[in-house]
Amino acid sequence: LSADSAEKSRAVWCSKDKAKAWADMMLQGKNVPAGSCEASALARNIDFAKKNRITGTPTIIFADGTRVPGAINAQQVEKYLAETKAL
Repeated sequence: LSADSAEKSRAVWCSKDKAKAWADMMLQGKNVPAGSCEASALARNIDFAKKNRITGTPTIIFADGTRVPGAINAQQVEKYLAETKAL
């Protein structure tokens, strides 16, 4: 996370069209205007991440509890699922 992640999250969360705001920021590099709204969900998300040791995105948690922080490709996901299918 960067120093302004909380501010950016709040701007997206408080946007009327969250999906467009996220796409504008993440895919187009546009600044999303700061908004004002009830944003306690953001704090709950941070608390959830801390409690579950999620330190970045993406984080995949498989049914057996194995945690994979960071991106992995579809073949790696399929391989892991096949290896743990018998569990």
